[in-house]
Amino acid sequence: MSDNKISILSEKFENDKTGEQVEGITIMIDGKLKTMLDIIIEKEGGYNNYTEVIRDIVFAGINQFVEKHKR
Repeated sequence: MSDNKISILSEKFENDKTGEQVEGITIMIDGKLKTMLDIIIEKEGGYNNYTEVIRDIVFAGINQFVEKHKR
């Protein structure tokens, strides 16, 4: 993975209970992204893996987007 790119794979799954098609994603943790996440894990503490950090980053980004686009 190049330092300035992110690789995300997408795959469709079926929810066993509802039959609804849902999208699953895989994020490749490499290059600058890995370096940045390692720094966050080291400085913030409380994180056990990249999944936890990505989860918090996604929710923080969503919250920022919602606040920016409130009417």
